[in-house]
Amino acid sequence: MTLSPPRPAPAGTGRANPRAAFLVLVGWYVAVVVAFGLFLGTLSGSVPADCGEGCDSERSRTLIFGLYVAAPAMFLALLVSLAMLAVLVSRTRIRSSVLVGTLSAVLPLAACGVLTTSL
Repeated sequence: MTLSPPRPAPAGTGRANPRAAFLVLVGWYVAVVVAFGLFLGTLSGSVPADCGEGCDSERSRTLIFGLYVAAPAMFLALLVSLAMLAVLVSRTRIRSSVLVGTLSAVLPLAACGVLTTSL
């Protein structure tokens, strides 16, 4: 199966391709999830020896934080990103799908990162 080159926007519209911009947006979210998974892989999974039953490892604490705090924040950021994507595609004259997808993904993800790390 060969990949065809991306089709440029039709001559009169001067707007970015919504499908390509959406794929760029999804790529940013996948990159964040993969980076979190790689970060989890670097953490220790062992529980301190002098600790009782109530202790967790660094990895399990980070995973719980990711599930209960970061995942809902990422979901809200995704909703904001999709709304921004719709606005940027329909209301601006930006022709680059990569730029539109990146703008719509990076700003909410940065806000999500700042808010979740401040907790």
